[in-house]
Amino acid sequence: MKTQTMSVNEFMSGSYKKKEKKGNWKGVRRIGTSIAVPLIMAKPAFAASPEAIPVGATEYLGDKSLEILAHALDPLVDLMVALSFPISSVVVIGSCFFFMLGKSDRAWTGIQNGALGYVLIQIMPMLLKVLKEVGSAI
Repeated sequence: MKTQTMSVNEFMSGSYKKKEKKGNWKGVRRIGTSIAVPLIMAKPAFAASPEAIPVGATEYLGDKSLEILAHALDPLVDLMVALSFPISSVVVIGSCFFFMLGKSDRAWTGIQNGALGYVLIQIMPMLLKVLKEVGSAI
Protein backbone atom coordinates (compact mmCIF):
# COMPACT_ATOMS: atom_id res chain seq x y z
CA MET A 1 0.00 0.00 0.00
CA LYS A 2 1.25 3.42 -0.86
CA THR A 3 1.77 6.03 1.86
CA GLN A 4 0.16 9.33 1.06
CA THR A 5 1.24 12.68 2.52
CA MET A 6 -0.95 15.74 2.70
CA SER A 7 -1.06 19.06 4.42
CA VAL A 8 -3.25 19.84 7.41
CA ASN A 9 -5.37 22.23 5.33
CA GLU A 10 -5.98 19.54 2.74
CA PHE A 11 -6.94 17.03 5.47
CA MET A 12 -9.27 19.46 7.24
CA SER A 13 -11.01 20.57 4.04
CA GLY A 14 -11.63 16.99 2.97
CA SER A 15 -10.37 17.55 -0.55
CA TYR A 16 -8.41 14.27 -0.43
CA LYS A 17 -11.70 12.34 -0.30
CA LYS A 18 -12.78 13.66 -3.65
CA LYS A 19 -9.77 12.10 -5.30
CA GLU A 20 -10.64 8.62 -4.02
CA LYS A 21 -14.22 8.68 -5.30
CA LYS A 22 -13.18 8.13 -8.88
CA GLY A 23 -14.88 5.02 -10.10
CA ASN A 24 -17.61 3.61 -12.25
CA TRP A 25 -20.67 4.18 -10.04
CA LYS A 26 -23.03 4.01 -12.98
CA GLY A 27 -22.36 0.30 -13.37
CA VAL A 28 -23.09 -0.29 -9.70
CA ARG A 29 -26.38 1.53 -9.94
CA ARG A 30 -27.31 -0.43 -13.04
CA ILE A 31 -26.59 -3.73 -11.29
CA GLY A 32 -28.51 -2.64 -8.20
CA THR A 33 -31.61 -1.72 -10.13
CA SER A 34 -31.43 -4.83 -12.28
CA ILE A 35 -31.50 -6.95 -9.13
CA ALA A 36 -34.14 -4.91 -7.30
CA VAL A 37 -36.74 -4.62 -10.07
CA PRO A 38 -37.52 -8.35 -10.37
CA LEU A 39 -37.71 -8.66 -6.61
CA ILE A 40 -40.10 -5.76 -6.31
CA MET A 41 -42.33 -6.93 -9.14
CA ALA A 42 -42.48 -10.58 -8.04
CA LYS A 43 -45.47 -11.92 -6.16
CA PRO A 44 -44.56 -13.05 -2.65
CA ALA A 45 -44.68 -16.83 -2.49
CA PHE A 46 -44.79 -16.97 1.28
CA ALA A 47 -47.72 -14.60 1.87
CA ALA A 48 -50.84 -16.03 3.45
CA SER A 49 -54.21 -15.75 1.81
CA PRO A 50 -55.98 -12.49 2.63
CA GLU A 51 -59.14 -14.28 3.69
CA ALA A 52 -59.64 -14.40 7.44
CA ILE A 53 -60.86 -17.48 9.20
CA PRO A 54 -64.17 -16.66 10.87
CA VAL A 55 -63.45 -17.28 14.55
CA GLY A 56 -64.99 -15.16 17.24
CA ALA A 57 -62.43 -13.38 19.37
CA THR A 58 -64.40 -14.09 22.51
CA GLU A 59 -64.52 -17.81 21.74
CA TYR A 60 -60.79 -17.93 21.09
CA LEU A 61 -59.93 -15.94 24.21
CA GLY A 62 -62.37 -17.97 26.28
CA ASP A 63 -60.81 -21.25 25.19
CA LYS A 64 -57.28 -19.99 25.73
CA SER A 65 -58.04 -18.51 29.15
CA LEU A 66 -59.77 -21.73 30.22
CA GLU A 67 -56.76 -23.74 29.07
CA ILE A 68 -54.34 -21.46 30.92
CA LEU A 69 -56.41 -21.51 34.10
CA ALA A 70 -56.81 -25.28 33.92
CA HIS A 71 -53.06 -25.83 33.84
CA ALA A 72 -51.97 -22.92 36.04
CA LEU A 73 -52.10 -24.99 39.22
CA ASP A 74 -50.51 -28.16 37.83
CA PRO A 75 -47.08 -27.62 39.45
CA LEU A 76 -48.69 -26.88 42.82
CA VAL A 77 -50.97 -29.92 42.58
CA ASP A 78 -48.03 -32.17 41.66
CA LEU A 79 -46.05 -30.85 44.62
CA MET A 80 -48.95 -31.41 47.00
CA VAL A 81 -49.51 -34.96 45.73
CA ALA A 82 -45.81 -35.75 46.14
CA LEU A 83 -45.65 -34.34 49.68
CA SER A 84 -48.99 -35.67 50.93
CA PHE A 85 -47.73 -39.10 52.00
CA PRO A 86 -44.71 -37.93 54.03
CA ILE A 87 -46.64 -35.16 55.74
CA SER A 88 -49.68 -37.31 56.54
CA SER A 89 -47.34 -40.01 57.89
CA VAL A 90 -45.77 -37.49 60.28
CA VAL A 91 -49.24 -36.32 61.39
CA VAL A 92 -50.46 -39.89 62.02
CA ILE A 93 -47.28 -40.86 63.89
CA GLY A 94 -47.46 -37.67 65.93
CA SER A 95 -51.07 -38.47 66.77
CA CYS A 96 -50.02 -41.92 67.96
CA PHE A 97 -47.82 -40.25 70.57
CA PHE A 98 -50.96 -38.67 72.01
CA PHE A 99 -52.18 -42.23 72.78
CA MET A 100 -49.06 -42.69 74.88
CA LEU A 101 -49.79 -39.46 76.73
CA GLY A 102 -53.36 -40.56 77.51
CA LYS A 103 -55.14 -38.10 75.19
CA SER A 104 -57.00 -40.57 72.99
CA ASP A 105 -59.60 -38.04 71.76
CA ARG A 106 -56.88 -35.78 70.37
CA ALA A 107 -55.06 -38.83 68.93
CA TRP A 108 -58.12 -40.07 66.99
CA THR A 109 -58.82 -36.55 65.71
CA GLY A 110 -55.24 -36.22 64.44
CA ILE A 111 -55.31 -39.64 62.75
CA GLN A 112 -58.62 -38.86 61.05
CA ASN A 113 -57.41 -35.45 59.88
CA GLY A 114 -54.12 -36.86 58.53
CA ALA A 115 -55.84 -39.72 56.68
CA LEU A 116 -58.60 -37.50 55.28
CA GLY A 117 -56.07 -34.91 54.11
CA TYR A 118 -54.01 -37.59 52.37
CA VAL A 119 -57.03 -39.05 50.57
CA LEU A 120 -58.34 -35.64 49.45
CA ILE A 121 -54.97 -34.54 48.13
CA GLN A 122 -54.52 -37.81 46.23
CA ILE A 123 -57.89 -37.45 44.47
CA MET A 124 -57.45 -33.71 43.78
CA PRO A 125 -56.11 -34.22 40.20
CA MET A 126 -59.18 -36.30 39.39
CA LEU A 127 -61.48 -33.65 40.86
CA LEU A 128 -59.76 -30.94 38.80
CA LYS A 129 -60.25 -32.98 35.61
CA VAL A 130 -63.94 -33.43 36.42
CA LEU A 131 -64.33 -29.69 37.02
CA LYS A 132 -62.56 -28.94 33.73
CA GLU A 133 -64.88 -31.29 31.82
CA VAL A 134 -67.95 -29.77 33.45
CA GLY A 135 -66.70 -26.27 32.61
CA SER A 136 -66.01 -27.15 28.97
CA ALA A 137 -69.44 -28.84 28.63
CA ILE A 138 -71.19 -25.66 29.72
